[in-house]
Amino acid sequence: MRTRATTKRLASEHDEDQDLIRLLRARRQRVTSQRLVILRELRRRGMHATAEELLDTVRESLPGTSTPTIYATLELLVELGLVRKIDVGIGASLYDPRTDPHQHMVCHRCGRIYDLDGEYAVDALMRAATESGFRPDTAELVIHGQCAECAG
Repeated sequence: MRTRATTKRLASEHDEDQDLIRLLRARRQRVTSQRLVILRELRRRGMHATAEELLDTVRESLPGTSTPTIYATLELLVELGLVRKIDVGIGASLYDPRTDPHQHMVCHRCGRIYDLDGEYAVDALMRAATESGFRPDTAELVIHGQCAECAG
């Protein structure tokens, strides 16, 4: 017997899955449990995650999930525009469930990564690149320093 909380959670997951399902079907690609669970997990976290972090969590519900499956799915989600792949200079790429315009701040002391809402100077940088003859696709601003907590 399902509880109200379970029914509500399943309805919420169904709604969240619809954008991925629609995009996959439009491309005639398979809707798999791995794809759905990986996107759900990234959205559930609501913050940046590495492929390895996602793999650890996803394997709890889908034990047979492999590392290549995680990477391939994340790349597909990026291609579909449902996730952003970011490089903030800490080694591993991070996957961000937020696709709206925002930048990132990295604390070199504690390693936390913070979102900085807005586009700020990125538009000016893109224009400058274009004016120099470069054809930019995207630009990301990453600010390195100390967070308020570490700066104390």
